[in-house]
Amino acid sequence: MSTTPMEPAAFAALVRAASDEQLEAGLRANHELILAGVFEAMPATFAGEHAAGLEAVAEWRVRVGDGPPARWQVRMAGGTCSVERDGAAAPDVAYELGGVDFLRLVCGEVDGPQLFVTGRIHVEGDLVLAARMPALFRTARPA
Repeated sequence: MSTTPMEPAAFAALVRAASDEQLEAGLRANHELILAGVFEAMPATFAGEHAAGLEAVAEWRVRVGDGPPARWQVRMAGGTCSVERDGAAAPDVAYELGGVDFLRLVCGEVDGPQLFVTGRIHVEGDLVLAARMPALFRTARPA
């Protein structure tokens, strides 16, 4: 699914202005479109200059409602990144979290360690890579 990208700062402003309940309702109605937009924008926010020598796959499992989590894989290699819905690669690190927490994370309202210590994000695999991930992407923040 290809989407017309929204300016990251505008998206972050929308997320910041919305309540958790509003974000949850929006995700229930449009999670495929919203998540596709976020993940398809990731290559443009990848800070390849911080990824020298890195070859890794990060898998995001984003829970929305009662169904299985939406799976997206982010492949980083050669200073670039690509994304794939339901990718088949063995991930080096995998994250599982709720949709609202995911949106707040990518917009810089919460950070991974905060979600981790409160049990709202589960991390499997390479914890060193997991700790390095925030430096590899420029966070969408409201202008």
